[in-house]
Amino acid sequence: MPKRPVRSSSDSGSSRERTPKRVRSSSPWRIDESPSHDEETLKIHVLRAKMDDDAYASLVKLIETSRIVLRRHRNTDAEDAEWKNLVFAEDIKDADVIVTAIRMRQRLERHISWQVAEPAPFNSSTRSLIWQKTKAVVTPQWLEETVRQGTPAPCGEHAALNDLHDDTVRQCPDGPNLLVESGSTTSRLSADIPPSSADPAGEPPTSTELEHLSLSHKARLCLFRASPLICPNQALIDELKIIQLSRKLEGEERSMLSYQRAIAMIKSYPHIITLERLDNEVEDLPYLGTKLVAMIEEYVTLGKISEAESIRESSRFQALSAFSRIYGIGPHTGRRLYDLGLRTLEELDRYYEVTPGSTDGSALSSLELYSKANEETVLEETIKVALALRHDLCQTISRHEAERIGQILDSELAHVEQGCRTLLVGGYRRGKVQGNDVDILITHPNWTLGSQKSRNMSKRLVQSLRERGILVHVMHLAGFHGHNVLRTHHWDSLEKALTILRVPSAGDAVNAPVHRQVDLIFAAPEVFWTAVVGWTGSTMFERDLRLWAKERGMKFDSSGISRRHDSKLFFPRTEREVFDLLELPYIHPALRNADA
Repeated sequence: MPKRPVRSSSDSGSSRERTPKRVRSSSPWRIDESPSHDEETLKIHVLRAKMDDDAYASLVKLIETSRIVLRRHRNTDAEDAEWKNLVFAEDIKDADVIVTAIRMRQRLERHISWQVAEPAPFNSSTRSLIWQKTKAVVTPQWLEETVRQGTPAPCGEHAALNDLHDDTVRQCPDGPNLLVESGSTTSRLSADIPPSSADPAGEPPTSTELEHLSLSHKARLCLFRASPLICPNQALIDELKIIQLSRKLEGEERSMLSYQRAIAMIKSYPHIITLERLDNEVEDLPYLGTKLVAMIEEYVTLGKISEAESIRESSRFQALSAFSRIYGIGPHTGRRLYDLGLRTLEELDRYYEVTPGSTDGSALSSLELYSKANEETVLEETIKVALALRHDLCQTISRHEAERIGQILDSELAHVEQGCRTLLVGGYRRGKVQGNDVDILITHPNWTLGSQKSRNMSKRLVQSLRERGILVHVMHLAGFHGHNVLRTHHWDSLEKALTILRVPSAGDAVNAPVHRQVDLIFAAPEVFWTAVVGWTGSTMFERDLRLWAKERGMKFDSSGISRRHDSKLFFPRTEREVFDLLELPYIHPALRNADA
């Protein structure tokens, strides 16, 4: 890659601007000595809206002090390369590229006319793009990457607006980028799927940026509230969580949901609750009934909630909550075991005839079970394995270890299907530093062939992991089923394998490997972004997302977005486009923590 010339202080005193030296004919880059004025510059306008002064000034300075090499075509030859000085365009109409932090069309139209960013026309007779001076609308990251590498970055990866994605790619200064023409339509060769380990969400918004989001802690749904991982009233939420968990373990679904909604509301309240705030504002928030307000008042006054204290001391609660930490033992099974007189995990060992630490070759038997046995047999086998390995499975998993597990899977996927991408989702994507299991989303970025490549990948990967001695047990293995607009339950139809893997101990090759619960979710590229959204949000956030979609005649789950009245499917190309399709403000993953 040619290096960008560095301007020295002596340049300013020269009688004329220094022109780049002529490149030898043997060089892959040959630069015209006397380009026209238009060819010497690439004009960039920075839209100031939604930027602080420092960020805006930094981008303008970057433009005014940079120079790049421009290529018109993907397969560049000697006559195709030319130097371009980046120039700040005061008038947006003069710009070749518009840089903006705005990500929604409605907001962009408040600052510029939509026609300013109109696409170049498509010449249907020659089935090719007409090059003319039009606008590519990109994020600040495009400019930073362009300057860093010395050539224009791919516009498709940095398009600011979903509505203008393909047009921005078409108008990119580096020529047609990731586009394939078919008749008079344009489609991408690959989906906008980030490389493994690269999270597309970026950094959480700052407090200043939060003020500009159309969110309110008084909103009825989590979708319009900012719900951080740790909130100002976290200790109060921890108390209410005990009561919510008790309701869940006892099978009191309606009461449990009431506490979930109340907790989600408090999670987004931006101030520490005092008696004054309780009387003036908090008691009027949605989902906080008389009983909940009384509990909050008790906590604010005494620092505890008496009902939560009683539940903690209950031997029944202690037993049921211990049982629930074993995968496969839900509230109903837990109560049944308690009614049989079982109280401790050691008693469960004897009941299920389990030897702690031993799985007796369950990986092979469980794979066979999925083709031969009924659901009850599979569940009982899973409970036995989870009991036997509980010492490892009940340990928390650090973010670093979760990322390392992702790297192990990347390596294994390279043998199963070349080109696959993975993304760490679940609580880690919302900002958790540790968790009890690891959720990893897997796809193939090729928009045309990715669906075919993704099919049956779960079984192929599971088989490969088993042969390598990494897989210990499969707790659930589901094949692919198409998105069904009529399906009423919310368990999506994506391929998935809920597994127990044996992985190296963190940072110590001497210690024995440890067992970790790893959920593998497989998505075709066209539903990758709905899967990302569906497997990122907390339980209440996802519940409200499905409710919101239903109220608007749509259906949302991790396997797709569809319109109910005609079953039309929608395939968003970015995470933000999922929110746009559902007419929602985009909320960063770190603010989708609507649970306790």
